[in-house]
Amino acid sequence: MEKKVVIFLSFCSMAVMCLCITVLLKYPGLHLASLALQERTAEGNGLSVLSLLKDNSQLLQMSEDYAELQEHQLRLELPGSVKKEDITITNNYMSHEISLAIPGIGKTYFYDFPMVGNSDNIEDLRYDVDDRVGIINITTSRIYECVMTKKRNYLYLDFKKPHQVYQYVVAIDAGHGGRAPGANQGDVLEKNLTLEIVKQLKKIFDKDKHKIGVYYTRLDDSNPAFESRVGLANDIKADAFVSVHINSTDSGRMSGIHGTSVLYLVADKSGKSKDLAQSCLNHMLENMGSTSKGLVPGDEIYIIRKSKVPVALCEVGFLTNPEEQRLMQSKEYQVKAAKGIYEGILEQLGVDQKKKQKG
Repeated sequence: MEKKVVIFLSFCSMAVMCLCITVLLKYPGLHLASLALQERTAEGNGLSVLSLLKDNSQLLQMSEDYAELQEHQLRLELPGSVKKEDITITNNYMSHEISLAIPGIGKTYFYDFPMVGNSDNIEDLRYDVDDRVGIINITTSRIYECVMTKKRNYLYLDFKKPHQVYQYVVAIDAGHGGRAPGANQGDVLEKNLTLEIVKQLKKIFDKDKHKIGVYYTRLDDSNPAFESRVGLANDIKADAFVSVHINSTDSGRMSGIHGTSVLYLVADKSGKSKDLAQSCLNHMLENMGSTSKGLVPGDEIYIIRKSKVPVALCEVGFLTNPEEQRLMQSKEYQVKAAKGIYEGILEQLGVDQKKKQKG
């Protein structure tokens, strides 16, 4: 009797197992959905669907357009009403996060329109819906440019290194920020002046016709860590890394000391850091009409010392000098400073200055 019970229970277990396997093979989405739902975070910042992508990829070779997909990294199927121009891409280089906003897709999007491809260089993939707009956040292992290609109702995504997209790559740093005001005189803060100059520099680069990719450590009142600032330049293998600062006397008291200087990496045996610094200094002096304080060794400064690419730190003028303080608060002078830095970078890159955009 006991033997018959054991045999019966064994038979039932085998039957249940076969049934489960059959269901999962026939409806793989049930298993995938279960995996994905388990990864929903307590903070409510979206659903992690990285495992879903990996599992979908196992079924990829069964796809009729497998050969076509091999040319790209990821593929999303879009609802018929969505066009490529409806999709917005935001690339937060400092956090290595690429966000896609796709209107008109709901919470079940990843089950109705599965993403397929490979997860190489992707550390996390999250999905959320905000006011009927689907938000896909892709966290990558390093800085990539996201290139979109639309074919029929499919959107293909490829992640390329900056130098695969641009002929030249530049990193720009606005010194200080957040709770680190830098030099200050009353309510006149270095962090605000450097940010305004960099914003003017961005306007000039945005009009540039050359194939230059420009990456900024900050465009707001944030204060990235020194490691992140120089890390950005090193990560993208920048052809030029320029940090913008405002000088001050050691005592912080107002004085007659004035002028423009540029710090560089003496340890750069290629001489490219010194060349970049000299080019920026020359063009800043020409545009601003300021007095030269020359080139200054900057190896003791973290972002200069840790830079693996040509680096220059521009001290536009002295906040402790009444006239230069007044000038640096004016938009006109900020544009002149930005134009000088821009022209200095172009000279370092060997770009034809005659073709530059007039600013």
